[in-house]
Amino acid sequence: MSAGYGNSMVVRLGGNASRSWSASVRVESVKVLVLVAFVLCMSAPEELFFSQAENELNPYAGTVKLTLLGLGSVILLLSGTRKRHWAIALPFGFLMLWGVICWFVTGAEMLPARNLVSSFGGILLLTAFCGAAEYVGGVRGMVRLMVWALLITVVTSVFLGLLELQPMPGESRLPGELEWFHGIGLPGYAVAGCAVLIAWVLAKHLSGTGSWLEPTVLLLLAIPALAFLRTFLIGIVVSILLAVTMGYWRSRQTRGRIHQLYSRRFKRLLLLTATTLAVGAVIFFMKTGIREEGNELSGRAIIWPIEIASVIQHPIFGLGPFGDIELLRFKEDLPQLGAAHSDYLGAAVCYGIPGLVLFVGAVYLIWRRILHYPPANVEERVCRYAALFSMAVVSTAMIAENVIRDPRLFSLYLLFPALCLSAAAARRQKAVA
Repeated sequence: MSAGYGNSMVVRLGGNASRSWSASVRVESVKVLVLVAFVLCMSAPEELFFSQAENELNPYAGTVKLTLLGLGSVILLLSGTRKRHWAIALPFGFLMLWGVICWFVTGAEMLPARNLVSSFGGILLLTAFCGAAEYVGGVRGMVRLMVWALLITVVTSVFLGLLELQPMPGESRLPGELEWFHGIGLPGYAVAGCAVLIAWVLAKHLSGTGSWLEPTVLLLLAIPALAFLRTFLIGIVVSILLAVTMGYWRSRQTRGRIHQLYSRRFKRLLLLTATTLAVGAVIFFMKTGIREEGNELSGRAIIWPIEIASVIQHPIFGLGPFGDIELLRFKEDLPQLGAAHSDYLGAAVCYGIPGLVLFVGAVYLIWRRILHYPPANVEERVCRYAALFSMAVVSTAMIAENVIRDPRLFSLYLLFPALCLSAAAARRQKAVA
């Protein structure tokens, strides 16, 4: 009997070791896949193989987005999906349904269907990130992977410039362009990563768990400044102003030593705001000053009246999921301007006025749920602040830029909001149980 007992113990211990080894492999696999997904979110490799002078759509863009969605599916399989991880999908539910209806009404063609998947594919990736957070060390683990992804993107961008696969810093991709950081293919994706990390740094400072506010934020501001993307930089400034407002409110709500502590943080945020505004002013005048004589009008001044006229002509169902791109590239022959340059206006062009109302309603619902989310510990409080500051960036940038209709930007800007909504859903499930 003792021999049998010893054999059973060996088997049990061997089984535990096997399960421990497989769990370790799963955790490391999830970390690697999340890192690769973040690198893809911060880059546009399809632009390396396609000339911007061509009038056709980039045939490689869909491949990159499908690869990203495939990565999200694999992460979901490894980390396991639960109902709470899909919390970010709820605010967009009615908009997705209306988008499908508009697609059917406008012809149900394949290209608009692909655009519809692209517009809401970021929900799948965000769900995967919410599930993976439990494997990579929580929110802080996700932030560490984002930092590594940004470093990889920056180093790869310089390396590709040395190989002459894309412009080097200081060179122009197109005539009249002012851009000193090109990222991988396009700079806007790396700028999004910087904006989200700035939101995290501001959140840690406001929560009292971060100390390197000014050098970290100014270092992260270097890429948005060198990329000369004014809209995204304005969004970052708005997020810093929101942090200043919240810091001032918290300093007014406290007394004694805690009041002095929050007052010091508030003053540092004010200094950071002044510096950021100065950088933004320099970029604005430099970007405006390079326009050639006779081309002083910005692209938005040209295309927005066209799109407003389209909304007036098609107020209910719009032009369908591909509507703004088809209108500008093919009907108006403005391929260099791309899409709507406003997510709000783009929603109206593609899905009509009901679609615009549903889109604004989805953004409002995310804001509302984050504001009413009660954090249970310091990490959740930092995540909540970061979610608010990320929403400030994206809500501002969507006024004059194409942002969350791309799954890469969707996943970056809404990462912290998705994590907050997922945590809130988990808390509601426990309360019901």
